Amino acid sequence: AIDLALSGDVTWVGGWGINVRSGKAQGSTTASRKLHDLIKATGEYTIEAWVAPGNVAQEDSRIVSYSGGTTTRNFMLGQTLYSYDFYNRSTSTNANGDPKLTTAAADEDLQATLQHVVVTYDPVRGRRVYVNGDFTGDADPASGGTLGDWDDTFAFVLGNEVSGDR
Repeated sequence: AIDLALSGDVTWVGGWGINVRSGKAQGSTTASRKLHDLIKATGEYTIEAWVAPGNVAQEDSRIVSYSGGTTTRNFMLGQTLYSYDFYNRSTSTNANGDPKLTTAAADEDLQATLQHVVVTYDPVRGRRVYVNGDFTGDADPASGGTLGDWDDTFAFVLGNEVSGDR
């Protein structure tokens, strides 16, 4: 487990969820290190989330992140309007996880309703995004690569960035 500290405007909702308006739920860097150690050992991972975006007008929003700030991360799932953004730091991307994988805007995969979102990464296929059980079909702009450059000093955070400004 990674105990998360709630800060800012965060409230509990039914079904064990949280509503993040202008806050975050963040684990300590010490507890978050478990993610680094386990994921780096396998070289692959999956993030599963039930997400209900407040609207489809948000840009540069964070859903779940394992990062050190707005420009350095191991992974991040975020929102830009009707699209999901998936960043992953690897030997094929930079320290921010760019180039990011973004779902096609015209497909409007992200909706302001409860959605089951799963993102996966492996060194052969790279990043993939699934919404409500369906692969979005979006191709990763970077080849898979390895996770050798992951940083073990980052923190796991929900609903914002560790800096609190997203």
